[in-house]
Amino acid sequence: MWSEPTRSLRLRWGSYLPRYLVGLAAIVVGVAATNLTSTYSLWFLLIGPVVQAVGWLCLPAALWRRLLVLVPCMIAGLVPVAGPDFVGAFAALLAAWLLVRHRPAVSYLAVVAPIAASIVAKLTLHEYTATAVALFFCAGVSVAAAWFARQLARWRDDRRAVTRTTSQP
Repeated sequence: MWSEPTRSLRLRWGSYLPRYLVGLAAIVVGVAATNLTSTYSLWFLLIGPVVQAVGWLCLPAALWRRLLVLVPCMIAGLVPVAGPDFVGAFAALLAAWLLVRHRPAVSYLAVVAPIAASIVAKLTLHEYTATAVALFFCAGVSVAAAWFARQLARWRDDRRAVTRTTSQP
C-alpha cells in the first residue's frame, strides 16, 4: 500500500495533516496575494512572500528541502507580477513542491506541463490585462501536474513492489 513519503518522517513539532494543510494554504495564499499587487496595493508585495515563506516552512518535510526552496520560490512567486510572459515561474514552484514532497526523480517529468502551458500563454496572451487568465491557466496546469507527479511516484513504487515480490523465492 503506497503512502506519502513525508508521512513516515518523524516530525519535531505538530502533526502531519495540519502542517500539510496550513503549509499548502499559506503557499497558495502567498503566491495569490503577491500577484494581486498593483500600484494601489503595494503592501501585497510584503505580505505575499512572507505568507508563502511561512507555508514552505510549515510543510512536513526534511528541513534542508524546505530551506533550499524558500528563496527561489519567493522569487518565482514574484515574477508573474510582470505579466503573462513570466508565468513560466510556475514550473519552478512545481519543482520545489516535488522536492519538498520527497518525490522520486521520475515525477519531475511533470514539470514539462507548466513549461508547455507558459509557452501557450506567451503565444496566445499578449496583453498585460490577460495576466489573470494566464495565472489561472498556468496555476491549474501546475496543480494537475502535481497530481500527475504523485501518480508517477505511486506507479514507480507499485512497480518496484511487484518486482521485489516476484523476484523473491
